[in-house]
Amino acid sequence: MGEFGERIDKAKRRHRPKLSDWRRDGFATVRAGEVERLAQIEESESSSIRVVDALSPAEFRTLEASSTPVVVRGVPARERWAAWDWDLETFRVPLRFKCGEDDDGRSVKLSGSDFVRYAESTDDDSPLYVFDASFAERSEVLGTAFAPPSFLPEDLLDLAGEKRRPPYRWLLVGPKRSGTWVHVDPLGTSAWNTVLRGRKRWVLFEPGTSKHVVEGRGLRAGDDQPVNYFCDILPKIRVAYPAARRLEFIQHPGDTVFIPGGWWHAVLNLDLTLALTQNFASAANFDSVWIKTRLSRKKMAARWLDNLDDRHPDLVHRATRLLDLPPLARRHPRNPSLDRKRARRRGGDPAAAALVPVTPDSPSPPPPPPPPTPVPASPPRDDAVRQQHPFGS
Repeated sequence: MGEFGERIDKAKRRHRPKLSDWRRDGFATVRAGEVERLAQIEESESSSIRVVDALSPAEFRTLEASSTPVVVRGVPARERWAAWDWDLETFRVPLRFKCGEDDDGRSVKLSGSDFVRYAESTDDDSPLYVFDASFAERSEVLGTAFAPPSFLPEDLLDLAGEKRRPPYRWLLVGPKRSGTWVHVDPLGTSAWNTVLRGRKRWVLFEPGTSKHVVEGRGLRAGDDQPVNYFCDILPKIRVAYPAARRLEFIQHPGDTVFIPGGWWHAVLNLDLTLALTQNFASAANFDSVWIKTRLSRKKMAARWLDNLDDRHPDLVHRATRLLDLPPLARRHPRNPSLDRKRARRRGGDPAAAALVPVTPDSPSPPPPPPPPTPVPASPPRDDAVRQQHPFGS
């Protein structure tokens, strides 16, 4: 087997410890023809997605407001991404990339050199797949080789802070037959996905379609992998649920797909592919993203609301009225100038602004209390400091 084979087998065992035969369904051999046929959209599978050669910010806002998926051609070449020149040799390097997770949620990683060698020759039914969220932090060259397409709005989750927000951008290096199971993106976010090399087969189901339908509950047989989904399950869904609105299409190199929040989607790599994808929040999907964030990530929500307050007070106003929940324990950043500006906007006393924490239900800071009767000074307790600054610095 050799050292290379041992490293690959170890990664595969960690990622799917219960799977003893990664080739048991024969999708690279006896069923290879079924995978090849996925590169063509048959008439019975036909469903349209809007495809455009370019998109202005105003045109995008219209599509986003109506939750309309779209394919935009030529983004990386038009916007001069250095990533447009990437190929497999770019990743034949010692740098390690995440290609799976073990049962405890720990990353399974391989060097780029090992993964490219594996990807070029694997006959696994559903191969390992680089889906790496930290590549930009570990490689400045990779992280600065692209930017969100210029037609996209500001990503409001940037204001949650890089350390607070969950993973949001990924490098994808996928062998043929790898992909992602049908899912909705987290926290109500929307996403864009750009292919640099290879092709991807997509299916999207509109928001509101039940999980029972999109996953083919009761129709499933065999493994729960993307290649099984496209070859075995999706054909049955088309027959069993003809009224379920879906979009099926092929994404080619240079194509950027916009997936609005709430749309179910599954993806299969038809070739060895290189791609980039990123999730984002905007004014159009803010309500959904805020509700999910507020309910599941309170500390992130508090920091996000603080930072939104200065640049998007209208969104803070919306956020505080979306849920019937107690106000978050918020605090201002330690910036007296910003505190005074915020106080003036709320109609409060600028001199007192930096002294009083503001919550969504107290838009104007209350007047300072009368000075207390002097008492002998004592050292502050650690728990008192923690209560004063509940979210740290």
